[in-house]
Order: sequence, then C-alpha cells, then structure tokens
Amino acid sequence: MEEDDGYLQLIKAVYDMSRNYFDMREDNVSGNDDYFHCKANFEAAQRGTWDEKTAKYLGDTKEGFDYLKNRFRGISPQNAYTDYLSDKYVNYLGRHQNRTGLYSNSRDACAFFRKDKTDERY
Repeated sequence: MEEDDGYLQLIKAVYDMSRNYFDMREDNVSGNDDYFHCKANFEAAQRGTWDEKTAKYLGDTKEGFDYLKNRFRGISPQNAYTDYLSDKYVNYLGRHQNRTGLYSNSRDACAFFRKDKTDERY
C-alpha cells in the first residue's frame, strides 16, 4: 500500500506543477513567474515526502533545461546561470514555506512574489 501512496503523491505533485505552469501562462503577467514557481513547489510539497522530492526534481530539471534554452538564445553563461540559480531558489522557497507550517495555502505563502496585476483566481 505504501508504494501506491507514493505513486499517488507523485502524480498529484506533477499535476500541481503543471497546473501552475498553465495558470502562469494564462495569467500572462510579466515578471510573475516567481509567484507561480513558488506556488507550484508549495502545493506539490504539501502532499507528502514523495511530493517534495518530486517538486525538487521537476523544478531542478526544468531549470536545467531553461539554462540550456537561455544559452541557445544567446544569453551569456553568467546571466543564464544567475537566472538558473534564482529560479532554483524561488522553487526552494515554495517548498520551505510549506515546511514552516505558517501558511495554510500557497497564495499567502508566496504573496511576496505576487504582482499587482495578477488575476484574483490565482
């Protein structure tokens, strides 16, 4: 039964991460990606141990691809790496905010990243 619980946690974590990605795209507010990164990691991590590990793995993998994409676009290695580290830190903050137990939802936990023009649905 534990394996099934782990697999279910993993699936829900992937769902949280992808839903926030599509919400970010739909919201389309410039500079709001940190808010959605934080929310995705908070929500995925709140489901359990497997979810926090899944959120970390998916976030780190995505940031690695983004680094390569930025380099392909002609961004300098230093700037691409700075962006990579910044995004990894935001992802970490989302997971950390969950671990503190101070917040009951991702919106409050990640409010310091939220832009004024963000749709109220998010």
